[in-house]
Amino acid sequence: MKKALQAVLVDDEEYCRQDLSELLRKMSEVRIVGEASNAKEARRIIHAKRPDVVFLDIQLTDGDGFRVLTEAERIPAVVAVTAFPQHAVKGFSMDLADYILKPVEEKRLALAIHRARDHILLRSLRENPGIQIDINGLSTPLTISDIFWAKASENYVEVCSTAGKGLIRSTFQNFKKSLPAGFTLEISRGLIVARHQIKQWGRDSKGHLEIILKCNGVLKVSKRLQKEVLQQIELLH
Repeated sequence: MKKALQAVLVDDEEYCRQDLSELLRKMSEVRIVGEASNAKEARRIIHAKRPDVVFLDIQLTDGDGFRVLTEAERIPAVVAVTAFPQHAVKGFSMDLADYILKPVEEKRLALAIHRARDHILLRSLRENPGIQIDINGLSTPLTISDIFWAKASENYVEVCSTAGKGLIRSTFQNFKKSLPAGFTLEISRGLIVARHQIKQWGRDSKGHLEIILKCNGVLKVSKRLQKEVLQQIELLH
C-alpha cells in the first residue's frame, strides 16, 4: 500500500474543518495529524507535526493564510481551501499544489490529493541526491526519476531503471520508506511501480488488470489490489 500523506487542516471556521475532516477520513491515502483554527496555532502545529500536506484557508481571523506559508518551515505541499476565488493567482505564484473552493466536493478533494502527491514528487525529484545500484557488477548512479519498478529479492531490492536492471542491498520496506510519499504504487506483494512511468492500463485474456509502462514493459496487478490500483491510475489520466 502507498504511504498515507500526513495532513494538517487550517481553518478558523470549525464547521468547515469538520466537513473537510469527514471527507478526508474516508480516504485511506490521507491521515490527519493536526488541526488549527488560526495562523499562530497553524505555525505551531506545522512545526511540531511536519506534515506532507496542509489544507489551508486563505483568510484567517488573525492574518491571511499566505503569511502562514511564508513564516512556516518548508511544507512539501499546500492545498488552499477557500470561498474566495480571487486569491488563486497569488496562491499559485506561491507554489500551491492546488486551490479548491468551498463547499468542498469529495471528487474535487480526491483530485487535490492527487495533485498534492504529484507536487511532492516533483519537488523530491529536483532535490533527491540519487541512489546507486549494482548492474552486472558495476555501481551505477541513478536519480529516482529513472526507476520504472522495484521488487523484493531476498536481502536485496531488484530495480528496473532507464539504465537497466540492477540490485540495491536493502530490505524492501526500508527502500520504500526512502522514497517520497506518493512516488510509487504497490501493484502486488513486494512489487512497486513508479507512478510517473505509468503509460496506460489494460487487461489480459483472463480479464486481469495489467500496467503498461512508458518503456512498454507490462506488469500484472494482484487481484487483491486491482480496485485500488485502477482508482489511482484513473486519477493519473
